Amino acid sequence: MDSVLRKAQWSPYLVGTGIGLLLTVLLLFSYKIGVSTGIAHIAALFSHLFSPRDSLQTPYFAKLLSSRVVFPWSVLFIFGLIGGAFASARLSKSSPPKNSIWIQRFGTSHVKRYIAAFIGGVFLMLGARIANGCTSGHAISGGAQLALTSWVFMGALFASAIPTAFILYRKKGV
Repeated sequence: MDSVLRKAQWSPYLVGTGIGLLLTVLLLFSYKIGVSTGIAHIAALFSHLFSPRDSLQTPYFAKLLSSRVVFPWSVLFIFGLIGGAFASARLSKSSPPKNSIWIQRFGTSHVKRYIAAFIGGVFLMLGARIANGCTSGHAISGGAQLALTSWVFMGALFASAIPTAFILYRKKGV
């Protein structure tokens, strides 16, 4: 088992099976796999920490804060993702791969990469909240439950992501 945990890459079939089994168990307890709701909960908690009155006057945050559970499943799931990624990187002694396409197109500036990642993350979260769920929530949880909205979401995702990738990563001079 120790040697499996130290691998830099796992079989996508093994990981997909694991996600499917995890989702099956979670659905038995009425939980779903997804990240954007957890991030919204964290934003609501920070808002409440710094401005309790204002956070409770914001209908979206008030709804999230109405539960007596401080750290719901969705927040704990995010902590698990971060902790699991950190543990995986430490156990496998691997470093992040170099994105040669990004480097060819935009250069090696870490600052430019972090700014682009942050802006992309803001747009991703905005879209996820508008769509009432993120890619993992819709594709994995919603798709497994055959939710029409999740299938429409995934169609829209690919219809926008593929042209965006072609625009961002087109060859210079073309």
